[in-house]
Amino acid sequence: MISENPKIGSYKYYERLYEVEGEHWWFRGIRTITTGILDARYQGAKNLHILDAGCGTGVTLTWLKRYSLPKQVVGIDLSWYALQFCQRRGHPLLCQSSVLELPFKSNLFDLIVCNDVLQHLPGNGSDKIALGEFYRILKPEGCLLVRTNSSQGMGRGKSLEEEDYRMYRLDELCDKVRQKGFRILKATYANSLLSILPMVKRYLRQRKNHHPHHHNQGLAVRLLPSYLRWLNTLLYGVMKGEAWFLSKPSRILPFGHTIILLVQKPGLENRDHSKI
Repeated sequence: MISENPKIGSYKYYERLYEVEGEHWWFRGIRTITTGILDARYQGAKNLHILDAGCGTGVTLTWLKRYSLPKQVVGIDLSWYALQFCQRRGHPLLCQSSVLELPFKSNLFDLIVCNDVLQHLPGNGSDKIALGEFYRILKPEGCLLVRTNSSQGMGRGKSLEEEDYRMYRLDELCDKVRQKGFRILKATYANSLLSILPMVKRYLRQRKNHHPHHHNQGLAVRLLPSYLRWLNTLLYGVMKGEAWFLSKPSRILPFGHTIILLVQKPGLENRDHSKI
């Protein structure tokens, strides 16, 4: 059952997200990168029991069906507004829930995808709590794909309402998942080429301004006007090239806006109980 809690997010935010994430170069590009990483393990897989932990407006639920059919992908989100848009996309298996206390039995899912959630969790150590919950509900040998922002990101400052907002280093996040017992299959930065200019701008801004906090203006991305659609295509092409590079299991990128981890819960015979 979905109950309304208007304090979580805003309708306007999710409406804009719903409108742009299908066509905007960044959303399309990061999905293509993630597809390459998951296809290296799951291409051709069917009937997987999958959870989208922080499903937003449901575009990832639709995309993950390639691995779950004939089953439906399960989606959870803390925002009532987000789940309304998931319903609009035709997704029936939805739950309003926090990743800090997942309403599922242990050893249930084959795959969990968690996109852009960990950095927003409130409270010290809450990201570790969420990772522990993911570990609990994964089947032995099940996988978790985490996408989050990196400390090399857009240079976005915290608002006064976002004191818990996190910006990760890759080695830091790897340590957190290992501490929960996961085995790392892939750990890389992503969106690397397009991060160079914003990283320079961030450096110059920090030198000029010692007070980087500002108020969050909500979703920053916008669809480009029609006369700049070629730029949307060009930028997506850059991301698509990066996706091709990262689709090889042994390849990683050393910097970028985004961190992507694919980690596995060990099988029962390989589990190190001291890390649970």
